[in-house]
Amino acid sequence: MKKIILLLTLCSLLFVAACSNNGNGNQGKPVESNAGSAAEEVVTLKFYTNAKGEKGEPMMNIVEAFNAQSKNVKVEHVALVQNNDSREMLQKLDVLSSSGEAVDIVLLNNEGYVLERAGNGMLYPLDEFYEANQINAEDEFYRNPKYDGKYYGAMTDASFWYVAINENHLKDAGLDKPSFDWTWDDFRKYAKKLKESKEGRFGAYFHTFGEYANLIAYTDFKNPQLKEDGTLLFDDPSFEYWFNLRRGMEVEDKSVRPLADVLAAKQHWATDFMNGTTSMMPIAMYSLDEAFLNDTSYPRDFNITFAPLPRSSKDVEPGLTSIGGSYLSIHKNSKHKDAAFEFIKFATMEGATLSGRIPGWKKADGKAIVTEIVGDKKNLVDMDALIATLFDERVRTAGSSVISVPYQQQLKKVAEGGVTKFLLDDVPFEEARTFMLDEGQKIIQSNK
Repeated sequence: MKKIILLLTLCSLLFVAACSNNGNGNQGKPVESNAGSAAEEVVTLKFYTNAKGEKGEPMMNIVEAFNAQSKNVKVEHVALVQNNDSREMLQKLDVLSSSGEAVDIVLLNNEGYVLERAGNGMLYPLDEFYEANQINAEDEFYRNPKYDGKYYGAMTDASFWYVAINENHLKDAGLDKPSFDWTWDDFRKYAKKLKESKEGRFGAYFHTFGEYANLIAYTDFKNPQLKEDGTLLFDDPSFEYWFNLRRGMEVEDKSVRPLADVLAAKQHWATDFMNGTTSMMPIAMYSLDEAFLNDTSYPRDFNITFAPLPRSSKDVEPGLTSIGGSYLSIHKNSKHKDAAFEFIKFATMEGATLSGRIPGWKKADGKAIVTEIVGDKKNLVDMDALIATLFDERVRTAGSSVISVPYQQQLKKVAEGGVTKFLLDDVPFEEARTFMLDEGQKIIQSNK
């Protein structure tokens, strides 16, 4: 009797299930119709940057625009730090990667960071996606980080270097705006005259960034620490010239704040220039939106004009500059690499202008973007000089090196150590050069 009751109950349940299936809109269609819903499944990409992820931040504008126009792929920003510190973000990213955390896309703030992580296997090459989308990276972007012959980063923004100058100080010293023909020797003369025009003022400022160890290496060479044969660049004459220029300006001219004081102050790179205690500063274009147009954080009574980076000598054609930038890369752990590239393509090409920065995409209208960036703040900067400095037909970069190594950032620190030793310990250049060559060679050997 119990078996009969159980059998009747099972039959009833099966009948109800069958009825409810026929009433769900499938109209008796086979179960395979669920494949359609799988096609509509939304892929959510984990995107890691050093930004806070707040509305209005450059990359967040792009994320918001992409999510609004994309049906099946959405980007979720993950903030690893809350202070925009890219080095702290990288430390945390490295830990997450080694633990197997799900990471799809990462924003890396310079070429060295890309090469390091390409070399240690964190990133996935972009070549197959470029090929599938018929993209020639060299034609599309100003710089293209390559490791072992493969591309690992698509350029989001291009940060051109220039010299920012306090226009009032220039008039005080009776100096004309520098032209493309000026050299670093001229820069030193300008700094001295600017310093002498008013007591308590410095003519120029060099921060602690690695580029200031030798800016010529970043303009005149494809790789700032390595020759194209893979040997160290530290014995190039430009290093001796630059180190002596820095010391001469500190000790003899007293036209720059000494490096020892800069290190002790631990201040923001913009402080001296924006409060009017220094007259000139070689800097990358991120300075525009971070400081020069920010009259809330930096109220001032002077206009800022611009000049190209000086030539290393009169024998070098004018217009060479350093172009840095940020890069989007696909993480090796991503299970959605095609979708990840879909976002990268949007963020570096048609959507790149939404960041409020000059895109790394060559085909973007840079002049229009700069005009939009400045907006109603034209009273704060010399627009004509800015446009001429950035987009003169002579402006160019030495290009990407055929030599790329995962320990590029370590070599950059060796150059920093060399100029610090030279300026703080007051050693002869030969000793500083030997230090750099020895330390650099140790790094090369340990990475073989």
